[in-house]
Amino acid sequence: MKKDFDKIALGITADEVPIGSHLIHFWKTPEEFECGVRFLQLGIVDESQYCVLFGHDEANQRVLEILRKATPDLDRVLSEERLVVLRRDSSAPMTLATFENAFSAAIHKGAGAIRLLGNVGVGQDPFPGRGADEIVDLETGVATLALRYRCVIVCMYDVNTVSGHLLLNAGFGTHPLSVWRDAVEQNQYFTTSKCAGK
Repeated sequence: MKKDFDKIALGITADEVPIGSHLIHFWKTPEEFECGVRFLQLGIVDESQYCVLFGHDEANQRVLEILRKATPDLDRVLSEERLVVLRRDSSAPMTLATFENAFSAAIHKGAGAIRLLGNVGVGQDPFPGRGADEIVDLETGVATLALRYRCVIVCMYDVNTVSGHLLLNAGFGTHPLSVWRDAVEQNQYFTTSKCAGK
């Protein structure tokens, strides 16, 4: 049965966040990474919610290993496409189109809410297209996409591997909300003019 949500539990903290939210979660330790994955775990438990995982291969594999420990029937969830896994291998416009296709399919199947967990970090493969600038463009587009669908988008940034340019411009610059000290906070460095395309 489809349920409509105004807010969903974040899982990373005890907070609930409004549908349409775009958050950043910085991580440095394995524990902080696992904490971020709880965002997807809550969506998998609630069969009225659909999930999308996006990132480089190593990060996606790590997330799936954590999810498999908590969800013995993860293969069923994957086969039902309640969890869709997308690789970081395309330009920003192509990736945004892929996200939109996944969101549209989830809505068509009756999703009451969609959770997207994206991982930004350096894997074995380089960033696609124009590198870090491609990620900035992707995040700017995601901020707009979050407002068009019944979704919450969490972007996990690996502070061990990403550059200062990415942390500032893609991380702080494009996320209205951030996870900070076990709570969700308004991000004072969010650049609204950039996300509005100005």
